[in-house]
Amino acid sequence: MIKSLKLKNFRNFEDIEFIFENEKFFIVWENWKWKTNILEALSILNNNSIIWINFDMLVKNNENNFFIEYQNDDWKTLWISYDKELKKKRFFVNKKTTSKKIFTENTNISVIFSPIIMNIMYLSPSLRRDFLDQILINSFNNYDKLLSNYKKILKNRNKILKNIRENKSKKEEINFWNQEFIKNAVEIYKYRLQLCDFFQKHIKKSSEYFLWKIKNVDFEYQTKVNRDKIPDDIIKYLEKNFDRDIIMWTTSIWPHIDDFDIIIDNNRLVEFASRWETKSIIIWLKLLETAFIENITNKKPVLLIDDLLSELDEKHKDILINKIKYYQTFITSISQVDKKNNFLNL
Repeated sequence: MIKSLKLKNFRNFEDIEFIFENEKFFIVWENWKWKTNILEALSILNNNSIIWINFDMLVKNNENNFFIEYQNDDWKTLWISYDKELKKKRFFVNKKTTSKKIFTENTNISVIFSPIIMNIMYLSPSLRRDFLDQILINSFNNYDKLLSNYKKILKNRNKILKNIRENKSKKEEINFWNQEFIKNAVEIYKYRLQLCDFFQKHIKKSSEYFLWKIKNVDFEYQTKVNRDKIPDDIIKYLEKNFDRDIIMWTTSIWPHIDDFDIIIDNNRLVEFASRWETKSIIIWLKLLETAFIENITNKKPVLLIDDLLSELDEKHKDILINKIKYYQTFITSISQVDKKNNFLNL
C-alpha cells in the first residue's frame, strides 16, 4: 500500500505532499484540477504510465528537474528524479541510489484504467499488442529485456532485407537473424499465450456486466502461427515470404503484427455491443489483468482509475466498486461517489 506521495516541480505542482489513509479507496476529485497528474506520478513510480509523454514535458515550466517520491507500507521510500538538461533519470530506494531493475523490484505495480484503454477495441492493433506486453512486463522480470531484444533483432533483420534488395548484402546473411528471430519470437509467444489463455478462461464471467443478457464471451488471440508448432510455422513462413520481405524491407511474420478481439455470442464486440457495454468488457479485462499480475508476482497491484466513473451508470459503478474493494485504488472523478471513502479536494 502507498502511504504518501511527494511531488516537486512535477507538472503543475511546485512542492506538495499527499498523505493517504488506510481506507480501501482514495478518491481524487473535482474537474479541471490536474487530477490525472497525481495518477501519472504514481504510475511512473510503479514503472508504468498513463499518458506516455516525454519526461521533459513532466517538468514544471521554468524548472530543470522534477522529483517524485512515495513511501509504502513496508516503510520503503522510493523516488525518481529527472534532469531535463542532462536527460538523466535517477532511482533511489531508502535514499540510496540504485539501478532501475532493483528500483522496479521494490516498487508497487500499477494497473491503469485510462480513457485510451477504455477505447482500445476501436483503436490501432499496435495499442492492443502494447496492452498485452505491458501486462507481461509488469508480471515477469525478464519480459521487458526479451521484448527489447526482439525489437532489435527485428530491426536488424529488416535492415539486412533492405541491403539484400540494394545488393549490399548476400541472401545467406539473413540466416543468422532468422535463427535469432525465431528463438526470440517463440519466447514472446510463450508469455503472450499464457496471458491470453488466462483471459480466455476467465472473461466468460464478464457476461455479468451485460446483466446476463448474453450467453458467451470469448477472448480471441489472432495470429498466423499454429500454437502447437510455432517454430516450424515461423520457419516455413519466413522461407515462403522471403522474396516478398526483401521487396517490402519488412518481416511479415508475427508476434509484432498479431492482434486480439473479443467475441460476444459469435459477434465481434465492437460490432455487437454499445459503447458503454464495450467499455464494461474492457473494465473486466483490466480486472483480469489485475488478477493475472497478482497471481504471477504475489503482489497486490495498485489500481489507478482515471476519469472513468462518469461514463458508467449506477449499476455498473457498483459492480466495479465491488470488484476492486480488495485493492488500494486511486480514482479521479468530478464528484463524490461514496461518502465512506477518503477524498482529496483539489
